[in-house]
Amino acid sequence: MVFEDAHWVDPTSRELLDLTIERVRNLPVLLIATFRLEFQPPWTGQPQVTMLTLNRLDRRDRSTLVAQIAAGETLPDEVVDQIVDRTDGVPLFVEEMTRSVLESGVTPLGIPTSLHDSLIARLDRLGSDRRVAQIGAAIGHEFSYALVHAVSSLLEDELRAALGRLIASELVFQRGMPPDAVYIFKHALVQDAAHDSLLRRPRQQLHAQIAEALENQSPELAETQPELFAQHYAEAGVTKKSVAFWGKAGQRSAARWR
Repeated sequence: MVFEDAHWVDPTSRELLDLTIERVRNLPVLLIATFRLEFQPPWTGQPQVTMLTLNRLDRRDRSTLVAQIAAGETLPDEVVDQIVDRTDGVPLFVEEMTRSVLESGVTPLGIPTSLHDSLIARLDRLGSDRRVAQIGAAIGHEFSYALVHAVSSLLEDELRAALGRLIASELVFQRGMPPDAVYIFKHALVQDAAHDSLLRRPRQQLHAQIAEALENQSPELAETQPELFAQHYAEAGVTKKSVAFWGKAGQRSAARWR
């Protein structure tokens, strides 16, 4: 069992995690929970729990990672030094900044100074494919081919080609094959960067389109996952519908605890 990013856990999921860790004490179960240092779990020190602290990469490991990502393409020592210095030992930042440099061929002065800047730069270089990434980001960390197809104005061949290039860039991964494929962003920060790159009005319109497509494709979700519609309508600025779905979600949650 894997619980990723437990520092973002909601209270109900936190209760489930705490209970599960207690219950698996005498069971043949391997449970892995990843979290940042600010998260303080109550199960630290319990006999069935082992804590493993992952430190930032040192300079040698950063340089090694840069070389591995470059895959035989030689980068000037000055560029490697800049990547090593600016990434602060964060593996994802090392990887994304190296890919950004390889894609753009920038000089040391043009290397992005933050992970967010690096991700935005990579998205910008996608050209028209960035729109597909933005649609996926508005849908969620995972998004289906069917829903992207319903929301985008691309022909099927164009959409498949665009998704193929996103996969080649390693910003998203694919599970299954179209039209039943599901795509997953490499990291939540990639999704956030793609979503944040949308201007306010287009972002609202996109979320409204997603909510309408969901209602057309899977009307049963309005009953089983009303919070999904509530969130999209809230992002779209459609307050009346958002409030109605949040109300339905609250009623479903309350009913489960009676």
